[in-house]
Amino acid sequence: MKTKTNDHPNRQPVPEERVVVLMSDMVQYSQRTSAMSPEELKDFIIDYHQTLRSIVDTVENQPVEIEPSAGDGSLIVFKQRFGEDDAMICTRAVQTATKIAYAITDERIPPTRMGIFLGTLIEAELCGKIAKFSTCFAVANRLEELCGHFGTTMLMDREVARNQTMDQQYLVSVGKFSLTSVLHPMNTFTIYRPGVHTCPWDIDEKMLLEFIRMKNEAMDLFSGNLLLGILPDFPTVRNKLIDAQTFFIDLTGREDLSISRILEYIRETPHPASDFNTRGMKLMEKKRDTLGDRLFHLSKQLLKAMNHDIYHTLVVDTAWEHFFKLEWHKKGTVIIQIGDEPDGIYYLDTGRAKTYNNNSELLSTMEEGAIFGEMAYFGDGRKRTATVIADSDVVVRRISTKDFSKLPVIIEIFRKIAEARKNEIKQMDSNSSI
Repeated sequence: MKTKTNDHPNRQPVPEERVVVLMSDMVQYSQRTSAMSPEELKDFIIDYHQTLRSIVDTVENQPVEIEPSAGDGSLIVFKQRFGEDDAMICTRAVQTATKIAYAITDERIPPTRMGIFLGTLIEAELCGKIAKFSTCFAVANRLEELCGHFGTTMLMDREVARNQTMDQQYLVSVGKFSLTSVLHPMNTFTIYRPGVHTCPWDIDEKMLLEFIRMKNEAMDLFSGNLLLGILPDFPTVRNKLIDAQTFFIDLTGREDLSISRILEYIRETPHPASDFNTRGMKLMEKKRDTLGDRLFHLSKQLLKAMNHDIYHTLVVDTAWEHFFKLEWHKKGTVIIQIGDEPDGIYYLDTGRAKTYNNNSELLSTMEEGAIFGEMAYFGDGRKRTATVIADSDVVVRRISTKDFSKLPVIIEIFRKIAEARKNEIKQMDSNSSI
C-alpha cells in the first residue's frame, strides 16, 4: 500500500488504496419519476438501491462499498484485498457489473449505465466525516455518460479490460477517444454476452463469438497500435465494420449502435487526423459541416436562387447524404476514364485530382470540395467527357447512377452545376479564340 506525502505540518501522510470505481446512473430517471408523488418516489428509489446493494454487497465481493448519490446514481468502490492483484479486483468489478446488467434484462431494476475505471483512492476526514478522494470518480462518470452515446450498458477502460481473468471472450472494443476532461486518450471496452447489452438470452453463442471476433478485428485497425506498427486503416475498418453490422443485424434483428458511431465518425472524418494516434476520436469537438453545408457553400451562387424547400432538403434534412459512399484512391489511380459510361457523381472530400482530355492534356486541377462526373449526365451522349486521375491519395464520395435517379432535388442541383460548367467552358473557348 502506497503512502502519499503531504507538506502540511499538522497532517499525517494518507495511505493510498488500489481500487476499481464503478459509477452507475439510471437511464431516463427524470422521465420515470416526474409524475410520482413523494411517497411513490421514496419507495421507487429505496427499492432500486436495495436491489443494487443485494447484487453488489455480497460476501465474495468484499471489501466493497456502495453509496447512493443524487437519487438515481451510485458510487461503487471495489477495494483491493490483501495479496490481491489488479486482475482479481478488476475481474470482481466486471463480474458484478455483468450481474447488474442481467438484473436490467430481467427487469429487476430499470435500465442503468455503468462506467468502470481502475486507479487509486485515499480517504480522509472532512467536516467530521470520512470522505473519498480520487480522480477515478470523474473518469468513471464520463465513461458512464458515454454509454448512452455508444448504446452500451457498461464501458470500461483498457486496463480494466486487459486485467480480466474471466469471460475474456465476451470483451468487445468500443473505441479510442479523448475527452476534454481527461488528459490521455482512452481505449474502451464493454461486454456482449447472452442476456447482456442488446444480446437476447437465446442468441446463438457461437455466432455471437464470431461477431465479437469480427468487430474486435476491425477496431484493432481503427485504433491502431504504434508498438506493433499497426496504423489506423479507415478504408479496411469501414468494410469490416459494415460486414460486422450486417452480421449483427442478422443475428439479433437490430443494429449495433457502437458500430454505427464509428461508421459515422469515418464518414465525417475519412482520413485520421494528424493527432489521431495520440488522441483518437475527439468526441467533445464540433463535427465538420455536413456534406450539404459544404455543397451549399461551394455552390452558393448557384443555390442562392433556389427556393426554401430545396435549401431545406439539401442542408437541413441530410438523409440523402447517406447515398454518397466513401471511396479511397491512391495517388495515380484513374477515378474516371474518358469515354466510359457514367457510374455516378463524385465529391472530392480530401486530396487533389487532375482532369485530362482525350489527348492527355491537363485541363484542370481539383482541390478538396470539387464536384466532378456530373457532365456525363447532362451533356450529349452520356459518356465521360474527361479522365480524372488522383494527384495524391484522395477520398471521394460517390453517388451511384441508381441512387442519383431517386433524388430529384440532387438531380436539379447537379444539373445547375453542369450548366454552369458548360458556360465556363464556352467562355474559356470564346476567350481563347479572340
